[in-house]
Amino acid sequence: MVDGSLLPRTDREKRREEDDGGSYNGQVVQRMGGVARNHAEALGRLSCDSVFISAIGDDQNGQFFRQHSDQFDVNRVKVIPHKPTCTYLAVNVRGNVRYGIVTCEPLLNSLTPALVESNEDVLECADFILLDANLPVPVMMKTLEIAKKHNKRVWFEPTDLDKVKKVFDTGLVGAVTAASPNGNEFLKWAKLCNVRLDPFVIDTADNVLELIEREKTKLLLNTSVFVVTLAHKGSAVVYRNDLGQLEFQSLPPPLQMDKIVSVSGAGDSFNSGVIAGLVHNKSVVESLQIGQECARLTLQTSLAVSEGISSHLLA
Repeated sequence: MVDGSLLPRTDREKRREEDDGGSYNGQVVQRMGGVARNHAEALGRLSCDSVFISAIGDDQNGQFFRQHSDQFDVNRVKVIPHKPTCTYLAVNVRGNVRYGIVTCEPLLNSLTPALVESNEDVLECADFILLDANLPVPVMMKTLEIAKKHNKRVWFEPTDLDKVKKVFDTGLVGAVTAASPNGNEFLKWAKLCNVRLDPFVIDTADNVLELIEREKTKLLLNTSVFVVTLAHKGSAVVYRNDLGQLEFQSLPPPLQMDKIVSVSGAGDSFNSGVIAGLVHNKSVVESLQIGQECARLTLQTSLAVSEGISSHLLA
């Protein structure tokens, strides 16, 4: 993982998007990452028994993963020979990811529904199943089938604009009970739900909430918690209260922009705080506050999950 300020803003504007082959001062950081893994760590730090079901390669990055996974159960992680562990290189400029390079397809394409079936005993006992859209569609489908069979809550994290469609391709999007798209992923979600909208709707959280209220039947499907994160514009949250009624709430950004070290992992930390709160019988409002604090802590570190996240946030 690469983090650091590459160019002053004025120089970047002058160069625009030119590829000049230059070298720029910055900081190189290797750290753990990955959407599902980030959730697993944050949940573990929040005193949740977190079991990570995935795969790694038999390479140095796979060893690095095992050496830095003491916050969650990795006994269900499959080692696949001759495949590289998923790796992501991000170029971070002034706290924001400018672009990233990922090597995941060789390993992810090796995953099959059988991996999920062999871990049904864990899914059957789970309070929440976190579904990562990086997974192949057949694997996602099997996960949702098992979740539906055992009436389990599923939190869907789209991870990327182009991967939102995958959960719809399973034919089981109705088994998703919570979702957390960012602004652009929400636009894609809306399109897949046959909702016509102005792309500028994501300019404010209030605009998003107004749209969801107007098109709630199409957009929310069977979700009871729906969070649209809008970076420095805050978040739009819709959830069902104890009476089953919809509540609409806008949240401010967890941290001022000038204090952000890196945005990577902040959304995963937020989701984990909300999930942990709900699992520990907190109200949705209380759980959202816990999520905000988890995101705030992670935004202040180059790590994908802040080491400051702990069970004291649940007190």
